[in-house]
Amino acid sequence: MDNNRLKYLLSQYTTRTATPAELEELKTFLGSDEQDAQLEWMIEEAWVQSAEADQQVFDTQSDAMLTRILSTDTAKRSLAKTFYRSYRAAAAILLLILAGGAILWTRQRKKPVPAATAHHKIFLPGSDKAVLTLADGRNIELDSNMNGQVAQQGHVSLQTNAGQLIYQSQSAPASTTVSWNTLRTPKGGQYSLVLPDGSRVWLNAASSLQYPTAFTGPTRQVTLNGEAYFEINPNAAQPFFVNTGETAVAVLGTSFNIMAYNNENSIRTTLLQGAVKVSRQSAQHLLKPGQQSLINENGTMEIIDHADTDLAVAWKNGLISFRSADIRTIMRQVERWYNIEVVFQGDVPTRTFTGDIPRTADLSALLRLLEISKIHFKLEEEKLIVM
Repeated sequence: MDNNRLKYLLSQYTTRTATPAELEELKTFLGSDEQDAQLEWMIEEAWVQSAEADQQVFDTQSDAMLTRILSTDTAKRSLAKTFYRSYRAAAAILLLILAGGAILWTRQRKKPVPAATAHHKIFLPGSDKAVLTLADGRNIELDSNMNGQVAQQGHVSLQTNAGQLIYQSQSAPASTTVSWNTLRTPKGGQYSLVLPDGSRVWLNAASSLQYPTAFTGPTRQVTLNGEAYFEINPNAAQPFFVNTGETAVAVLGTSFNIMAYNNENSIRTTLLQGAVKVSRQSAQHLLKPGQQSLINENGTMEIIDHADTDLAVAWKNGLISFRSADIRTIMRQVERWYNIEVVFQGDVPTRTFTGDIPRTADLSALLRLLEISKIHFKLEEEKLIVM
């Protein structure tokens, strides 16, 4: 079940506004052993988020909630017991859903020792950092602490402000000399950019964007390697193009995300607003909001009509998110964001996982979530071994 749907049903139940059909849907879901993993994810995620909660106050509140639940009629009492094997976990989840969707969790067991702590090393999440390469070959390292002008190229001033690079055009001369710059984020880095036309770009980790210091021709062209989210200023007379190797995305004015990492099995373009046309060789498709195009490794194009747009831009909104993703897919995100090499040892699990965790969390928090599903890890120097 989709996490948002599950949270909605839980909220309806706890506020006593659920319809008979909703109660039956929730009861069917909670009564299936196959759904234990998803509930484990939600509980463990909430536990990570509540690490600093006042445990004594929490225990008192959860016990009070449990009393209320068990005082309901037989059908609802059965549903509450089915909800989760641990009564305290059930009470805690229901209590905090009432408080606005946040979930706290406590179990009658010891908290696991984070793998990073056990190895005396904490792998911190990424941060705002990038390297700007100017047309003359100079490299300028950027981070979130830089503010003010970092370079001047002709009539264009390059300014930084709290993790953002901004191109500001001054009075342009009669003939404009255009230079090409490249902004690169390393593993463990992200950065945003305001292009000369005012369009905004957010670069994910291990990505690069090549672009001119001024858009002077009939089109606006940039080249992406990796992943970026775009908000393009509309200009019908000068359409915007994002090139990713043999794939081009034509834009008039819109918001969209492109994931084009070399080690992923497809190039994904997800449209949030406006319209874009995705082209590869002889294949092309005009996307509508909510659609996603997949350019597969063999060059074929696939269109998803009702794409998970929240998932596509979760990284830009501060989340590590995966929906029915295998462990290799998750670990590719880990490698890019935590700047660590991942090595698989033994048989790789074929099952899939669903979960969310803030990108501000250190690596051990994510590993705790995965270990719930019987995935084990070992940290050795700069390597994460998946067992």
